[in-house]
Amino acid sequence: MRSARVAAFALLGLLVFGPLGCDPRESTVAEPLGPAPEFALPLLAGGEVELAKLRGRTVILDFWATWCAPCEVQMPILDALWRESSDQGRLMIVGVSVDTDPPASVAKWVEERGFRYPIAFGDQELAMHYGILGFPSLVVIDPEGRIRARHTGVWTREEIGEQLEAIARTAP
Repeated sequence: MRSARVAAFALLGLLVFGPLGCDPRESTVAEPLGPAPEFALPLLAGGEVELAKLRGRTVILDFWATWCAPCEVQMPILDALWRESSDQGRLMIVGVSVDTDPPASVAKWVEERGFRYPIAFGDQELAMHYGILGFPSLVVIDPEGRIRARHTGVWTREEIGEQLEAIARTAP
């Protein structure tokens, strides 16, 4: 019964999110979109991440799923950025898994690929609150908690860097 529900949900996801989530060339970038919806999510490594506690830092949320092939292209880019900048304290990257698989399966998938940036467990409801239309989707939140950009599809390191620089230029 559970596997039938998962299969139905996966099919629905492919029908609804497939056109955007499966083509890494698809993209939508938006101007500042207002305050980011608050959340407190459990982390793969234990504990939780709360958006409110990240004020003062630029935050990149990476909405992804294990079944999303373009996500496997995006995640190494974010992981490299995390490794380069995690000691600076001004940037926080959080992968938000929207998988319906058990956390142990997601943890194994992440471990097999060696990703080190923080991974949280979210859901479709949170993705909808952020206006996510497909996967991967990145949401860039400025230090004041405002959404500055939202991008569906694979974003290059250079494109992410441009967003981070734009936020740094407007910082007080």
